[in-house]
Amino acid sequence: MEELFEYLELLRARMEFAEMFYGFSMNYVPLYINEEIIVFDKNDGKIKKLRSKQELNKEELKKYLPKIKENIENGFIDLLLTMNFHSIKTPED
Repeated sequence: MEELFEYLELLRARMEFAEMFYGFSMNYVPLYINEEIIVFDKNDGKIKKLRSKQELNKEELKKYLPKIKENIENGFIDLLLTMNFHSIKTPED
């Protein structure tokens, strides 16, 4: 579990860098996409359900943790973080 939170801190830093570099605000990055979309909220550092914006409780986190870890290890989350940067319009465009 500690590894997950270390990764999320790194992810938050990467999101902040992307915001400065590309000039747009980014609040969430998906961690798990299926019947429910689970996101990392950069603003408060919590893992939430996108639909309700409510933080996952311990049981829910245990349920989604294996898939979140898999998505981290296989690079899926990094892909989601970067795949649409080229299509975002900045104030300079």
